[in-house]
Amino acid sequence: MKKKSFTSLIVLIVSLLAARVQAQEVWSLQRCIGYALEQNLTIKQSQASVKTAQLSESQAKASRLPNLSFSANVGEQLGATVDPTTSQFAFSNITTNSLSLNAGVPVYSGGRINQSIKQAQFDEKAASADLAQATNTLALQVATAYLNILLNKEQLENTQNQVALSRRQLSNTLKLIDAGNLPLADRYNVEAQIAREEQAVITAENNLELSYLNLKQLMQLEPDFDLQVEQPEINPEDVENLTAMKLSTVFETAKTTQPSLQAAEYRLRSSEKGVDIAKAGYLPTVSLFGNMSAFYSSSNKTFNVDPNAPLVEGTPSPVVVGGFPTTISFVQPGGSFENVSYFDQLDRTQGQSFGLQLNVPIYQNGNVRLAVERAKLGVLSAQLQQNQAQQQLKNDIQTALASARNAKKQLEASQKTYDAAQLAYTNMEKRHAIGAVNALDLNTAKNNMDVAANNRTQARYDYLFRLKILEFYLGKPLLIDQK
Repeated sequence: MKKKSFTSLIVLIVSLLAARVQAQEVWSLQRCIGYALEQNLTIKQSQASVKTAQLSESQAKASRLPNLSFSANVGEQLGATVDPTTSQFAFSNITTNSLSLNAGVPVYSGGRINQSIKQAQFDEKAASADLAQATNTLALQVATAYLNILLNKEQLENTQNQVALSRRQLSNTLKLIDAGNLPLADRYNVEAQIAREEQAVITAENNLELSYLNLKQLMQLEPDFDLQVEQPEINPEDVENLTAMKLSTVFETAKTTQPSLQAAEYRLRSSEKGVDIAKAGYLPTVSLFGNMSAFYSSSNKTFNVDPNAPLVEGTPSPVVVGGFPTTISFVQPGGSFENVSYFDQLDRTQGQSFGLQLNVPIYQNGNVRLAVERAKLGVLSAQLQQNQAQQQLKNDIQTALASARNAKKQLEASQKTYDAAQLAYTNMEKRHAIGAVNALDLNTAKNNMDVAANNRTQARYDYLFRLKILEFYLGKPLLIDQK
């Protein structure tokens, strides 16, 4: 029994470890971006806006098609009314029913339908460009968060290496103290250095955790999701023409690749179509129409002659014949009145009509003129927004170029500083080993090397990020090459 329980425990532990290993999937930058695009609420809202614009375009195109409608009503007429089936007065309660089928098709609408369709097409393109812009913005945000994770991971490794190096230094210091080459105070200096570096390790771990949290939030992941990212070797390529790269060249390329400018252009063209739509109110409209109708009345009756019934003398009626008053009476055959059936009445009363309708606007209280003025103001507003988008893009590119050039210089300077600090520390370490310098001098040299290493790491990632920003404006995909 115990052996079986122990075996079950081993199986459970192995299963949990396997599940944990499976949960710790390594995510590439492309996978992170793809997942974020699928889950992000802003992207979904932009997608809904595109679908709405597509429906508006379909609705505008449907305005060209004929319309067909059917109507029916049932009512009760009380008192003296006109029977709709006989057009005669009736003095009793009547139940009536009318059916009508109406159709119409526009022939000429002053160009309003065609302009509305073109405007809807521009609106759909603008919505699609907005979606592309939202996609690019989110991808850039994810790439930034991804690079921050890589930066913080490398800085964490640097601080951990610093602790390991200081521990080796403490071991050597203790040996020199035991040999009488160094004072005991050097031990305390090294231990204090180790304590500071262990605190730096905790800070680096917190920074790494926060950078992971930022990426999870962009990807709509739960905070406790076990996310791990790929660790490519970060060696940003030297861009030879970075110094000679001109703002105008990058800007002209960005004008064709950046969806924000495309959206502004489409909105401008849509507003221009709005002016044409408003001007269509000055023009006449022509349409075809057709109608079919039928009626039913409960008072509609028919007289059925009975050949076997005796003739019935009608009520005498006074008349004037040749200037002399007299009375005339009629003899009519016998029979009875019966209600006309529902469908017989519909068959007898059905009628059709069709025609061509012309509507010529003469005076509309200035509404058309005001609509045209509002549409022209919309064009002016769209032009200002387009100019603003172009100016903002130009400013962003100019900033990106300057930042990339400065980041390159900073990387080169940080590399020289690190090389010099490393040589200084190596020389100080050799002198410390023979007791020529104390631990404080050695720690100072080590601190300078550690700071230079962190600055170099940060400069390398900053330069890489600035290059990715330039590639983004040039329409290149956000990729991190693995060397």
